[in-house]
Amino acid sequence: MQRSALPAGRVQQHQLRACSSSRRPQPFTSARPSSVTVCNAAASLNGNGNGNGNGVHSNGSKAPAAAKCPSPAQTIRTLVDIVNEGTLCTIGSSGHPVGIPVTFSTDKQGHLHLHLDRTALEMANLGGSSTACSLTVQPITQPARAVAAVTLLGKVEVPVDAAATVPLHVEKCLYFGGLDQANKGQEVSGEEFASAEPDVLRKAAPELVNNWNGERAEDIYRIVSDFQGVPLTEMSYAELLWVDYLGMYIRTEVNGAEPLVVRVPFYRPVLDERDARSVITMAAQIAWERERSYTPPIPSIFADAANN
Repeated sequence: MQRSALPAGRVQQHQLRACSSSRRPQPFTSARPSSVTVCNAAASLNGNGNGNGNGVHSNGSKAPAAAKCPSPAQTIRTLVDIVNEGTLCTIGSSGHPVGIPVTFSTDKQGHLHLHLDRTALEMANLGGSSTACSLTVQPITQPARAVAAVTLLGKVEVPVDAAATVPLHVEKCLYFGGLDQANKGQEVSGEEFASAEPDVLRKAAPELVNNWNGERAEDIYRIVSDFQGVPLTEMSYAELLWVDYLGMYIRTEVNGAEPLVVRVPFYRPVLDERDARSVITMAAQIAWERERSYTPPIPSIFADAANN
């Protein structure tokens, strides 16, 4: 099935801009879009995912709405899993908060362990009357830096020996959505954080983003064009920003208008990187067929049966 390609100038513009954004780190605030369109959960492809596409179970009851994007708790777990450094804030002897860069690790249960020098200032602060502290985590590399930022508030368990790792018991989190502007500034409990699962695509997302922007930009243009109901010829620019198990964020410009970040859902949750590649490819194919008003030919065996 032959697809028409995007104009050469459009593809070259996309490649230059995508290359520039990946090589030149920008402040976190610049990654926050001026506007975000949040999707309905893949209604155009499979209704609500209950098999009949009409939003009603066979017993007549309404089906629960499908998730539109990962919850703040899930995104926080994803962030602390893919990032290993942040800013630890403790209270000094003068009573003033002191922020110090630190590294940390996360075990399989999601417990955080700070890597601290026994003789460092933060250890002296935590060894006093208060073990309360906060840890701010924000990706600094492309493309993950656009996802979100979080401040974890809790207390540390100061070891009696010279152990290099110090457990951080998270009591609550302050979630600052990057692409997820709908939940910006939301408070998440320590229990929600502990029970959430990190995204299955957290390790693969950067490669998926780079692959589609660098080699399959036409797919991204078609997907977001179809999702917005905008003719492909009116798309000035489209760039994949991030992928998670429920969908993807795409920055788009239509006829030179103000850039917009659109949340495009998958028609179902994906299981792994291979599954994500398949679902994104399918979305591009469906967009192409809609653009062409394409109707697949009926196999001859069924056509013969109909004639008889």
